Amino acid sequence: MLKVMYFSIIREKLKKSQEDIDFQGSVKDLKGYLSERYPDLRHLIEASKVAVNEEYVDDDFPLKGGERVALIPPVSGG
Repeated sequence: MLKVMYFSIIREKLKKSQEDIDFQGSVKDLKGYLSERYPDLRHLIEASKVAVNEEYVDDDFPLKGGERVALIPPVSGG
């Protein structure tokens, strides 16, 4: 089970800050899974940085279960 934490615009649109997901695979696979689950947020999910247990990781990082995964979308400012 992964604890997936959502931040910024993703959290606002989903109206939740986290959820537990039964998932194993790479970070890229997780982004794909979440994009299918929340198709309206696909572009935000795919562009997001991912931190596992509070450390940024690449898309090929393997998730085995038990990790805390933070999905951090790009921030725009003006």
